Amino acid sequence: MARKRVTLEDVAREAGVSPMTVSRVINNTGRISQATRDRVREIIIELDYRPSRAARTLVTRKTYMIGLVLPDITNPYFAEIVQGVENVAWQRDYSVLLVNTDENTAREQAALSQIEETTVDGIVVCASRLPDDVLLPLIERHQHVVAVNRQVPHHLASVVRSRYAQGHRALRAAELLIEMGRQRIGYIRLARSAIAVEADEFVRAIEARGVPSSPEWCVTCAPNWRAGYEAGRALLSNHPELDALIGGNDLVALGAMRAAIELGRRIPDDLAVVGGDDILMASQVTPALTTFRSPKVEIGTTAAQLLFKRIDGDPNYYEHLYDETLVRRASTG
Repeated sequence: MARKRVTLEDVAREAGVSPMTVSRVINNTGRISQATRDRVREIIIELDYRPSRAARTLVTRKTYMIGLVLPDITNPYFAEIVQGVENVAWQRDYSVLLVNTDENTAREQAALSQIEETTVDGIVVCASRLPDDVLLPLIERHQHVVAVNRQVPHHLASVVRSRYAQGHRALRAAELLIEMGRQRIGYIRLARSAIAVEADEFVRAIEARGVPSSPEWCVTCAPNWRAGYEAGRALLSNHPELDALIGGNDLVALGAMRAAIELGRRIPDDLAVVGGDDILMASQVTPALTTFRSPKVEIGTTAAQLLFKRIDGDPNYYEHLYDETLVRRASTG
């Protein structure tokens, strides 16, 4: 026999108060003595009362759901950010509407167009692939927004991003490789990435350090393992003179490493490889991948916390800058 659902009226009857008082305790509104609040909460726990989300929405005008839009849920980097967001949402008794755009700008645009404030109380937009002229009008429709790894005007959203300038990873990786004696460095940059450096800037930076470079040593690919494998195989086949590769993220670098091994290149003896993000896989492969560590769960946690500040009525702009640390492993010797 199914257990009868405990109602708000049941709680009120047991606590000796009105249903309105119970509602105010649940929603933390109204002037109610601390003793009464404590008594009602005790009864709620004792009876295992679970407020109806629909009823709470009617009272508070909140959906108790936040949106999280990200490019690729199969990328472990974003999966850890999701973990951080969901941890905070759970603590606030919120659900997360997860939208995976699969690195497709049309899907991202459609998702941001379709998500309405009647569906979610706020959104976190993670590593958007849309240009500003498309993205900004879409997020302007929402009152509560946080952008991750993307700079937006202060009046539109709070921001969580790396404290380093665009291209920092690639240029810092190049410095390391040059210091280690590498002379012909290839670069596999990420398509539509806010952190990638343009090929001509990369070449100028390399040449400024007294090392030859060429735009032909720079290619662009999607930010996944397969694309990294294909780009790495093509680059190394066409330019066997390369003695180092920089991948725009770990998945791309790991794909390129696989291609290099199939082509007979020894890592790191005659080819050094650097990635980015420090996903778990980067430390588990052989040789382990030199990369940049970023606090992925913390990024998600902070983004959610800033979003709830807005939902709770704080209109101020907040910007959280996180550090990225170079982690040297066997792939660079």
